[in-house]
Amino acid sequence: MLVSIMRRHVVIKGGYSLIMEIFSPYRRRIYEYNSLIRESGYYLKPIHLVVKKDVNSKYKYLYFGRYWYRLIKASNGRIRWIYVGREKPDPNLPEPPINPLEGLKIIVINENDVIVDEYVYNTLVSMFPNLKGHNVARE
Repeated sequence: MLVSIMRRHVVIKGGYSLIMEIFSPYRRRIYEYNSLIRESGYYLKPIHLVVKKDVNSKYKYLYFGRYWYRLIKASNGRIRWIYVGREKPDPNLPEPPINPLEGLKIIVINENDVIVDEYVYNTLVSMFPNLKGHNVARE
């Protein structure tokens, strides 16, 4: 028998800019880390972004994590990004900085409102108490 668990969702009005503001210092540390490892040819992206457009809406799916790429300069001068996985590709690289949002998925609707499931919302509130009750509607 297949059992499906439906999680309730939480809509945070204006939540995208707030979450990205909260994430900003961690993102900065990851960019500094990338500058440090530049010579290795690897790059760590903290967010994987997928954009889907509907007739009346635009959805951004943000997956926070560790996404490693190898940067290769092509003969025409362009840089090719080759995805190499979620694990650190070279054990000699220093440990990357902590990303407290790692493992979370956030859906952004029409550029600024956010939909998350209750688990993600509770995780965000436990890390960032100022988020609690911020323009929240439960579905």
